[in-house]
Amino acid sequence: MYMGTKILRLFAYAKQMLLMVFFMPAGWICRAVNPRLRGVWLVSERGNDACDNGYRLYEYLKKEHPEVNARYVITSDSVDRDKIDALGGAVNFRSFMHYLLYYSADYLIGTHVQPAAPDLMIFYHLASHGIKPRGKQVFLKHGVTKDEMKWLHRENLYLDMFVCGAKPEYEYVRDTFGHPPEVVQYVGFCRFDNLMRNDHRERMILLMPTWRGAHYPSGEAFADTAFCRAYQSLLLSDELAQLLEQYDYRLVFYPHVEMQRYMPLFQTRSERVILADKSTHDVQRLLTDCAMLVTDYSSVFFDVAFLDKPVIYYQFDQEEFRRYHYQQGYFDYERDGFGPVVKTEQALLADLQALLAGDMANPEEYRRRVEAFFPLHDENNCARTFAAIARLRK
Repeated sequence: MYMGTKILRLFAYAKQMLLMVFFMPAGWICRAVNPRLRGVWLVSERGNDACDNGYRLYEYLKKEHPEVNARYVITSDSVDRDKIDALGGAVNFRSFMHYLLYYSADYLIGTHVQPAAPDLMIFYHLASHGIKPRGKQVFLKHGVTKDEMKWLHRENLYLDMFVCGAKPEYEYVRDTFGHPPEVVQYVGFCRFDNLMRNDHRERMILLMPTWRGAHYPSGEAFADTAFCRAYQSLLLSDELAQLLEQYDYRLVFYPHVEMQRYMPLFQTRSERVILADKSTHDVQRLLTDCAMLVTDYSSVFFDVAFLDKPVIYYQFDQEEFRRYHYQQGYFDYERDGFGPVVKTEQALLADLQALLAGDMANPEEYRRRVEAFFPLHDENNCARTFAAIARLRK
């Protein structure tokens, strides 16, 4: 099995190398003869979605800077495709045009490493060996960096711009990741503009845990993991159902997209508990609509805190998570967090009841932490990002 996987990976790398040999010179030639292929800002997220910083910047470019030759890479069957088609400039993911623009664009802009690449992982490894396209590479990111992430260090990742969404994050990345100081930019996340414009609170609690690493079993064996047991117990909790009924709230369970393939394993007995996934729910809409967030380690809590909404950290597997997933960086949940850290279901339900009884008022201690963390707290994040990218030309 291992040897077969290794052979397939080698074929995948060889394929991308051959495509590069063709498309790199083809891109230069096409730029020279076709004005529509000059000055391209190629934007993308995972390649199959448009709901994060990439989409919000692209929307801003199309509406506020139509002079920019912006294109967006997305699959033809994406649930978000209509949003890009409405703005114009869609490029089918891994199409002939995608490869052509990837090797000819002036700017490659995305939320994941190797922005706008046809294969994020393969192109990440190629770039680590000095094989990279001509365009300026702008890493918008899809979450605030809070942990130690070696693969984002300069020795492993070449970037022309590394966007930060918060001041402590900016200081940490600038001082420890090894990128030149001018590469790391604190301009705020583009999606923050939309969050602030559309913030309104429904009687809804968002339960949104992050993903777990490769050490976790897949398939039916996943049902016996600490993750599955903890959240299944909570979703079936009679006490939770009673709290939701008493205070007229609903709870939406929306795990990280990498964990949503396990959704059939989760059940609920309460009509007030909703099992959600990306095919039926937009994550940005959930963030603006929720009254509060329960998460474990997901950086999505920064978005909710940015909107001055309460957060509870449910960290039942703290030791295991640190051992197999991310090493702790500058952010300490107990010292720096925007809400209480709990390790048991009973403690979670007790803190949840206290917030419900207090009409979801965010404690002052946590509000002060948020204010210090986000000194840029406005709707100018897209404008600052655009200006910073434009300066890369000089």
